[in-house]
Amino acid sequence: MAKEKKSDDYYVEVPEGVTKPQMMSLVQRAAESAGLYISHIGGYSRKKYPDSVHWHFKRDANERGLLDATFWDVKALFWLMIRHSEPQWVKDKVPELLATLEAELAALGIGRLPEPGS
Repeated sequence: MAKEKKSDDYYVEVPEGVTKPQMMSLVQRAAESAGLYISHIGGYSRKKYPDSVHWHFKRDANERGLLDATFWDVKALFWLMIRHSEPQWVKDKVPELLATLEAELAALGIGRLPEPGS
């Protein structure tokens, strides 16, 4: 019998070549645009994802709940992890944070083809 998942993962496509410093800055801007602040920055599963960066996002310091995100530049992976036990506001914030992250990544212009006629 398969174990029941305790969380959902939401992946963001990251172009190859995006550096850890670029991602750190980009994530900060995306969080602010989504009305969140970063309450913690660390690593995630040092054996499985060595040198990864892991963030906790909150809406309010006194409010229960947080969004988790991880970036692993070795494979250009970025994902949000939302535990099923998180309060509703966390689940409601996912689309907004994903949109701001994608907009910030698009603004980098890395790995994109030039527009026709340019």
